[in-house]
Amino acid sequence: MTQTEIAKSEQKSVVKKISRLNRLNSNSLTKQLAEIGIARGTLPFLMEVLCRDGIIQQEITQALSIDPAATARALQQLEKSGFINRRENKDNRRQKCVYSTKKTREIKGKILEILQVHNTKLFDGFTNKEKNDCLNMLDRMIFNMCN
Repeated sequence: MTQTEIAKSEQKSVVKKISRLNRLNSNSLTKQLAEIGIARGTLPFLMEVLCRDGIIQQEITQALSIDPAATARALQQLEKSGFINRRENKDNRRQKCVYSTKKTREIKGKILEILQVHNTKLFDGFTNKEKNDCLNMLDRMIFNMCN
């Protein structure tokens, strides 16, 4: 493969574009989240807990398509920071249920505000149809990669 062919391939690489967008996204959110005491890498875990308080730890792993050990580390960090509590599932003692704390519920509005402003920036100049089409395509890509 020639350098020209490689360059053309790179210009059309969805992986490269998603990777770059992920880095830009992460950089943009890191400072704002740090101001309220949240590490960027723990946000998806915290959002799962906020959406489904009492969620089983394994369900978070599945919902985020993340390694169980990475889930355990992120939740340990959130627990140490006072954002979540983990308790044994009374119906299955091998499972841990994850709950938000008062501290988390107090900053929930700020988290949602940060994410709303961020999403507005991401979709600046998009029509509603383009925004919906983009989200649908991303969902389909995620589905394809999960199967």
